[in-house]
Amino acid sequence: MQRLTRIIALGYIAICLIALAGRALVGPLGYAPLPLIAGPARAPVVVTIWYGSEKQAWLEEAQRRFTASQPTTGGRPIQVQLKSLGSREMVERVASQDWRGETPPTALSPASAFWLDLASVPVARSGGDAPRTLALSPLVVIGWQDRAKALWPSGPRDFWRDLHDAIANPGGWKALGGSASWGLVKLGHTSPLKSNSGAQALMMMAYGFYGKSAGLSAADIANPEFAQWLREIESGVASFGDSSAALMTDIVNKGASQYDFAIVYENLAIESMDAARSRQGQPLQVFYPPAAMLSDHPFATLEGAWVKPEERAAAGQFRDFLLSRPIQELALRYGFRPVDQGVAVTSPDPANPFNKYAANGVQVALAGQGDPPPADATRALLELWRMKIGR
Repeated sequence: MQRLTRIIALGYIAICLIALAGRALVGPLGYAPLPLIAGPARAPVVVTIWYGSEKQAWLEEAQRRFTASQPTTGGRPIQVQLKSLGSREMVERVASQDWRGETPPTALSPASAFWLDLASVPVARSGGDAPRTLALSPLVVIGWQDRAKALWPSGPRDFWRDLHDAIANPGGWKALGGSASWGLVKLGHTSPLKSNSGAQALMMMAYGFYGKSAGLSAADIANPEFAQWLREIESGVASFGDSSAALMTDIVNKGASQYDFAIVYENLAIESMDAARSRQGQPLQVFYPPAAMLSDHPFATLEGAWVKPEERAAAGQFRDFLLSRPIQELALRYGFRPVDQGVAVTSPDPANPFNKYAANGVQVALAGQGDPPPADATRALLELWRMKIGR
């Protein structure tokens, strides 16, 4: 009887020790026969991602779904923090390690990959951490339907010359056959010094001036005739904001009182189509200018000393999640062109906005794309704008 008692006691102690060890390693295991001391909670692996504002709606929903899947790395939960910044600002701050008291980023997702080279950002360039394209979006010109019909009753003829001449016309809309109450022709786009869409708008204008889609050079930018032409078309912009998403919100809210036309990402135009019509009582029309610039939205993991191996691994998990089929389908619903070949913009799915807004000018096929200019031409273009126009 004593031996049986000892066996039971030893077994009981063994069960308690096993439960205690399990709780310390992985947390509570359910009911334990004795009150146990809780082991330390495993700290999450925090991944901070700086991204362009044009992806806000898609990334925030993707982040919510990622968190709901309870992802882990090395037995520790993954926590993703998102911060919206202009593409140029984010790469320049990383290049100078300007954290401003905030958590340094683990990865960046500017609108276009050329920013990573322009600012010499310390990005992983090989292996599984090399930059990957998340989605695609061309830059488009949008206009309110009545303004578009007045300027282009039969469609654009010489796109950038038409828009330039309309803006430069001192008679404004009255001289163009529109209503005198519309005033001068007004254009909107973001600051090229802070936002990718603003920089790409300048590239498209430069290509439009020269009638080409590649080979833009620093010598082209130095042409005084181009500088004068650029000043004239930019005179139609009242102010240059920092954020593409904020610009699109302003267009929806203020309508033609401040914007007749604007240069924005295709996905933002699609995402805002219903709100624009509801708010302003008329639809937006989408135009694809010649040499349209395409943004590739890279996901780039950083190689800075501040990025720990477990953070790099966690960032890779989130990137792979963004590239998964369900999240690429989500990207399509937000107006992006997915990189997953199995998620086509030609899909007959009723939720596909490329079908829904075809009557507004949204197109599946892109007639012509502009090549990103070389770094010296891009720097010269941005400096010209800063010196002659920036405000």
